[in-house]
Amino acid sequence: MTRNKTLRAATAAISILFGAGTASAAVIDLGFVLDGSGSVSSYDFDSATAALSAALSQIPTSGDNQYRVAVTSYGYSSYTVVPPTVVTAANIASIQSAVLTAYKDDGGTDTAGAITYITDLFLDEGLGDTTLINITTDGSPNSQYLTESAALAANTAGVDGISLEAVGSGVSSPYALSNMARIAGLGTSGDADDGVIAADLDNLPNATETGFVIPVADFDAYGAAIEAKIGQVIDDTGGNTGVVPLPAAMPMLLAGLGVFGFVRRRQTTT
Repeated sequence: MTRNKTLRAATAAISILFGAGTASAAVIDLGFVLDGSGSVSSYDFDSATAALSAALSQIPTSGDNQYRVAVTSYGYSSYTVVPPTVVTAANIASIQSAVLTAYKDDGGTDTAGAITYITDLFLDEGLGDTTLINITTDGSPNSQYLTESAALAANTAGVDGISLEAVGSGVSSPYALSNMARIAGLGTSGDADDGVIAADLDNLPNATETGFVIPVADFDAYGAAIEAKIGQVIDDTGGNTGVVPLPAAMPMLLAGLGVFGFVRRRQTTT
């Protein structure tokens, strides 16, 4: 191969590799589940919807990734507040407003049904590249066994992570938090023992890798927790960066180009 042909081939290879590095945008599914059971007062439920609505303002409306949000509420049954919707600058305000109208069901705490319900919403639309579910609750589920089974089924179906905020004294005991962590672990890695309790809002785990539960003192403190959670998730899913990683083969190609340059210099000086 002549020098010119070699350089043309190298240029073509660079074009191919950079083309691979600018693949279509990833779709990140963020599902938010609000406990509206009988143990949650109307005041506290309104506080939760207001806090979540405000925290959603952090979600990017442009960039390399698309964020698709769904919001549900539950008690005895589950209800769609916001169906899976790609967040844009044109619709973010309407999504936030819809959250404020979430239905409070009262009744029991069917967290198992709530997990299945929001999972099915995303499955019906086709799961994104990453699917994360966040559950806010003030009480233990009607059935720990069924909720663990639902979390594992969600993970098996393709959900990448489940995390929770355990709000109030009803779920503040080590036993209750441990059970919540089990649900998170099963929904994230398929292993209940992998779930952790994350009390430091400044050092939250990566929700795509570790299932966790955040203990929250009360619904007045929930705003800070959900704001930190969403901010961390956006960081961990690349929403706050516009950097497209170089293809893995790029270092080898650049090294090869260095060899071409060396050969060219040898030919010039001989």
